[in-house]
Amino acid sequence: MATKAKKKSSAKRPTAKLEVRDFSIAELARELNSFNIDNYWDLGKFLVDKVMPTARKQGMFEDQVLKMISSQPGIKFPFSILKQCQQYYTYYPDVKKRSLPEVFYFDLATKVDETKHRDHYEKMALEYKWTISDLRKKIHDDGLARRIDERTKYGFDLRERNVWTFDTSDPRFGKPNFKGRISGQIVANALYYYTKSGDYIVDPFAGSGTLADIVDILPHFNDRKYKLYDANPIDERISRNNVLLTGIPEQSGTVDYIFLDPPAEFTQKDSSSDFEVSLEAARADFLLKFKGIIRECSRVLKSGGKASIVIEPAFAGKEFIDFPNEVTQLFKEQGFKEIGKVYLPKRSSESAMKIAAGIAEVKGIKALGSDCRELLTFQKP
Repeated sequence: MATKAKKKSSAKRPTAKLEVRDFSIAELARELNSFNIDNYWDLGKFLVDKVMPTARKQGMFEDQVLKMISSQPGIKFPFSILKQCQQYYTYYPDVKKRSLPEVFYFDLATKVDETKHRDHYEKMALEYKWTISDLRKKIHDDGLARRIDERTKYGFDLRERNVWTFDTSDPRFGKPNFKGRISGQIVANALYYYTKSGDYIVDPFAGSGTLADIVDILPHFNDRKYKLYDANPIDERISRNNVLLTGIPEQSGTVDYIFLDPPAEFTQKDSSSDFEVSLEAARADFLLKFKGIIRECSRVLKSGGKASIVIEPAFAGKEFIDFPNEVTQLFKEQGFKEIGKVYLPKRSSESAMKIAAGIAEVKGIKALGSDCRELLTFQKP
């Protein structure tokens, strides 16, 4: 994110001559490249006053236009900057007449969502003669306090962006030292975003019962109902079932949400453990298993029901398989729509990567390893 917004250049720029009849993304990209890279307010004014009205007349959404512009070869503004400039001018078209330096209003426009909060920060900055560092610290501290309040409200570490990192697993959820135990915070966030009050949830790979602990312990989820299955159940709430052999033992069209966290053996191990196994064979085995699992998800889910899966790519030497993409294609073949993608960086990856690097060095192979899983969510039509 940009850290400062400079004053508008005194040099006059030619007025854009874009008309509806000759609307061109390439022309827009060339026009935008004529702006100074720090001239955010003028860039936002051009986007709001010239680009967006023309785009709307063409039946195009604002973000769609910005993404198309930022993907043009040679464009010097990424989508994030274009969006910030649009917000900056939208919220502060009168910035030249305001009392604080322009950089204050750029930060308020791009870091504070609600008008009343922006006005409050502006008033405080004027009253206490803040520097820009004071403003940024206050926004950061307030955001941290709000997240702590939300944890108190919901009972877990709620995440508002699509990268979910947790330093440690919440000890309340799942059994300690259980191999393959997923952080309960991941499951709790998934339930928060993809389920609603009264939903019936199924976990075919229940492991040590993490999902059940969340529903049973946290009042926010107490009105959800669940059923857990595993090939080797270790908890009385888990029924014995091997999804590969007998599918999901639920009636058709009765489930609202399915959470899938398949064990490691469902995908090829990464380069930290084995460089010799053919990933093409692993891919074929993976597709065979998951076609059946996803068909079962489609069968038991209600119309509008959702399924989430935790999955990561596989590396073996110079070979690579994008398992998240393979899963996405399988769900789409069953008519599902992808509605969510979250990145789950591994906590203990540093030691695993060191092992992988050591093996690679011995074998003389330049190899990558997987350091991040993905939580993909799909919705049945």
